[in-house]
Amino acid sequence: MKKVLVILVCFLPLLWSCNNKSKNGESTDPKDMQIKQLQSQLNQKDSTVNDMFSFVNDVENNLSTIEASQMKISESKKGNNEVKQDVKESIKEHIQNINTLLEKNKQLIAKLEGALRKSNMKVDAMQKTIDMLNQQIAAKDAEVADLKVQLEKLNFTVADLNAKVVDLSTQNTQKSQTIDQQTVELNTAYYVIGLRKDLKNKGVIVGEKVSQKVNPENYTKVDIRYLTEVPLNVKKAKLLTTHPDGSYELVMKGKVIDKLSIKNAKSFWSISKFLVIQTD
Repeated sequence: MKKVLVILVCFLPLLWSCNNKSKNGESTDPKDMQIKQLQSQLNQKDSTVNDMFSFVNDVENNLSTIEASQMKISESKKGNNEVKQDVKESIKEHIQNINTLLEKNKQLIAKLEGALRKSNMKVDAMQKTIDMLNQQIAAKDAEVADLKVQLEKLNFTVADLNAKVVDLSTQNTQKSQTIDQQTVELNTAYYVIGLRKDLKNKGVIVGEKVSQKVNPENYTKVDIRYLTEVPLNVKKAKLLTTHPDGSYELVMKGKVIDKLSIKNAKSFWSISKFLVIQTD
């Protein structure tokens, strides 16, 4: 019996350890759980503090950039009653950058104040930093406002002075959309097939020539990058629009013209982006 008691006593710590672990091996001891919770809170606060310092650095960097832009503007307009156009454009760009950076700073300060509130930390030093940055931004606002008054005297418009730099990603998106639209337009062509009388009734042919006035409803719109042939299946076919020899071929199938085969699209559409085929 004594041996059993000794064995049980020896195993009690192990049993306690086992009973204080969950199925997945994690400790369920209240003390361990409390320590983990505190560690998690500390990690979260560390992350918040890092974010706050990052915001502060960004604001200070922006203020330095604004200061540099102000100096360049002052140098550009020094001693000039009349500002040259290239100098004027340079000043406008600096003003736009300043406006954008001032706006970003105000957004960063708002994020910084929000992070401090959410952290529930009483950090007097951080609050003093925020107050100081707010004062610097207010002072910079006043300086820039005074600078704008001076520039107005040099015939700068209010719109120029209040403009902001458009976000680069927005600019790239707009440029991409413009390029895509231009590409589509460059590769768009139109064709129509029909008997002479039908083409005349539609106004495609006027007199003996193809009309210069085009009604898109009478034509089929195509992308020349993907159009390699136009089905015909007619006994006669004549191209009324001008297309270079060798850039196309009327392919026969038995006694009928099966299709118009475009051998070289770039050459075929180089003279006209309209194709009119008369089938009688």
